[in-house]
Amino acid sequence: MNLFVVVILIMLPRFCAFALLSLPFGASAADNPTFMLVSGISAPAEMCVSVENGHSDVDGAALVVESCAQSIAAGDGRELWQYLPSGQIASATGKKCISVGAGSVVSLKGCDASGSSQWEAQGSGQLRLSGAGHTCLSMRGLTAGTNVASKSAISASSTADIGAHGASMAVDGSSNTFWASEMDPTEPVTLTVDLGGQHKLESLDLSWEFPAKSFAVSVSSDGVKWAEVYATDSNILASTHVSLGSVSASKVRVVMHEAHALYGVFQGHTVYGISELALSATGLQATVEDCATAAKSHDARDKFFQSFVGEFGMCSSKALRSELPSLEAARASVASTVSELVDVLPKIAACHASTALISNVTQDKDADSKLFSMSSASLRVEASAPSEDVDGKNGVPVGSVTALLKEARHVIIAARTSLY
Repeated sequence: MNLFVVVILIMLPRFCAFALLSLPFGASAADNPTFMLVSGISAPAEMCVSVENGHSDVDGAALVVESCAQSIAAGDGRELWQYLPSGQIASATGKKCISVGAGSVVSLKGCDASGSSQWEAQGSGQLRLSGAGHTCLSMRGLTAGTNVASKSAISASSTADIGAHGASMAVDGSSNTFWASEMDPTEPVTLTVDLGGQHKLESLDLSWEFPAKSFAVSVSSDGVKWAEVYATDSNILASTHVSLGSVSASKVRVVMHEAHALYGVFQGHTVYGISELALSATGLQATVEDCATAAKSHDARDKFFQSFVGEFGMCSSKALRSELPSLEAARASVASTVSELVDVLPKIAACHASTALISNVTQDKDADSKLFSMSSASLRVEASAPSEDVDGKNGVPVGSVTALLKEARHVIIAARTSLY
């Protein structure tokens, strides 16, 4: 796949439109109107009750609260609901109903299954579970999008200086500090985060101070059995975003195998360094509790409002996502080729009398003259909110692909410069 095709795939989400018309509470667009269930919880953006990962047709699929804009952007109708004549609330796309199971966990279940739940909207904004006394729908957990790695327990198999660059520096929330390994490590270096309990992890973000060219990410629930969720042997960027898809884990580790040929070097010695390690988790999950108790919540997480949808257009998100393996293959191919070129750049420069290339890469701190930037900020991609939501919810790695193409251009310019 060539780069032109890659660019086309990146742009696909921009042409995927949704037509949503919100009507006032109590309005009827049809005999069985479709609506979004907007949460009253305090948050920077409007939050909606949606089906986790869009599994609207799966029994047992969890209900979560996430940004309404992101839910819509997923294009699979995870945020759309309908009232049935029986008083049940069903997914408009998956035809499964919101039901209460063991441990007061709220999830989807077949609407005709025994014990299916019925709901009554209250004037207070609560949704009461019919036939269950004073029991109402609520949410439990941390605020959505919480960085659960912040200030968590963390350890490293190798550290340059525990005081100045200890493992905790990777999760202290400061961009001015960083963890660093010992110089010239001969064995793989492992950084392990203990979250102190199970979390559904959405993504991992690494801001490198001294990047690893080859590394892997694994997760575990007990610290004994580990499952690898990401691996690469051709990283050339100063930041890494790994989508984890709501994987449940209590521990996460990053295993570094090989340092970046240029950026993973300090005064002639190879080293690994991470300035920030962030883990975004699915914070809120639907549950039921006593209505009076739920009403005492400090953030109105027990309040829900129906925003009726006059019409909606389902985007073929499945078709879009089916192209992602091809995009990933193209991205890996470009990264591998550029990584090989990066490895030989010092040798190319050594063939000539001038040492300008080496100086630009490893010594010059002036951003205007530097061909390669160690700053992750220089690789940050700005995008409009709607496009960013569509990309994120469908797993399109626009930021990393754009950064890769930018870095590839820098490497090619550097190589051409050194040859003339």
